[in-house]
Amino acid sequence: MAREQQMTATQTLRQMAGAPAPTRVDPAHTALVLIDFQKEYYSGALPLPEGEAAVENAARLVDWADRTGIQVVHVHHVSPSPKAALFTPGTERVEPHGKVAPRPGHQRMTKTLPSSFVNTGLDAFLKGKTIDTVIVAGLMTHMCVDSTARDAVSLGYKAIVAGDACATRDLPDRGTGAAIPHGEIHRGSLTALADRFADVLTSADVQRLA
Repeated sequence: MAREQQMTATQTLRQMAGAPAPTRVDPAHTALVLIDFQKEYYSGALPLPEGEAAVENAARLVDWADRTGIQVVHVHHVSPSPKAALFTPGTERVEPHGKVAPRPGHQRMTKTLPSSFVNTGLDAFLKGKTIDTVIVAGLMTHMCVDSTARDAVSLGYKAIVAGDACATRDLPDRGTGAAIPHGEIHRGSLTALADRFADVLTSADVQRLA
């Protein structure tokens, strides 16, 4: 009994429910959603330690999506206030990273809150395209990627997160104030998503789906 309990404890809720890992996606019903690949996270106030690696992998996903006919959606954060310290409207910091700049046929939206689905029209756009699966990549893992993936499931989509096309930053420990390394935040966030909300794959494995 103890061994059975231990095995159950190390399974995700998805595994316990028998949810199969994805082996294919239908390009006609799939969208690649890129979140906040903007200069704020590179040359602005919030440079991310693994940001360049994430955008390189995201760029490969964009090329793959364009080749296979998967809809690409760019969601960019823009603060509602011109006095905001971050993502200030009208500044270069809200502009996209050059490696994943929107291309013809892509859709671009802006948001003011962490989830890409809140007050953006993203859900209506995807449903209008008969999309049922979203592949999520972006910044930051624990914030906008996490909230977008969770909302995607609540809205009825299948969610896949390209883990190595996401990145985050160090955060202060609530008790001591000491920095919790970004790698731990990133891994913990992806682990939590994989428990119930999303299949977490590498960008290379995502590209094998279509």
